[in-house]
Amino acid sequence: MYYELNEQVASDAQAAAATDEGLRERVQALVMHALVDRKADPAAVKSVLRSALAGIDGGLAQRGEQAGNALREAVKGMDEAVARSVYATQMALEEAWVQGREFADTDAKDAVSSLQDLEQDLLSTLKNAADDTKGWIKGEFVDLAAHLSRTGTDTGAQVRDVLERLNNRLATVAKGSGADAMAAASISRARVSEVASGILRGLADALDARQSADGADKDKG
Repeated sequence: MYYELNEQVASDAQAAAATDEGLRERVQALVMHALVDRKADPAAVKSVLRSALAGIDGGLAQRGEQAGNALREAVKGMDEAVARSVYATQMALEEAWVQGREFADTDAKDAVSSLQDLEQDLLSTLKNAADDTKGWIKGEFVDLAAHLSRTGTDTGAQVRDVLERLNNRLATVAKGSGADAMAAASISRARVSEVASGILRGLADALDARQSADGADKDKG
């Protein structure tokens, strides 16, 4: 199933990268929708990014050697999309906590582990793309990967915020009484992913609507 979805991501990314109009927003939207299709599962992010970068590489190759800025815009869109998925997870967790729910211990550990790897997933996928790419764009990939490694990413900033909140919450629960812990309803990682997917879909739909409005305004002009 995911193979066909990844092929579609690559195809859509290539079509977006072949033209400069709204590239950052188009890549952001297609990656967000791809993550919605995968229930906002952090484990699926790397395959989505790999497919998107393969398509971007193919699209930019059609545009000649002036596409360095376009690559940076495309990767910025990818970064923003993954950061949005982390934000959706944060919102899903906070919604659960408002309802008095807590993560089961094993699910909490899994969530922390999967989230904290997301920035590295983005950077390593970019570096792997640089290794696999040939020609003029290879240097652009290398330079961009090095730059983001130094400066950090939107994804990394969002991940650190969520992990701080999650770890603080887990510490608070750990200090509570056994009776309080027993009384709290539990929520699974799968349920958090389901809720996060719904939130991310709303964010993606809002981005689609904004892009459509911008396109309509340009047509009027």
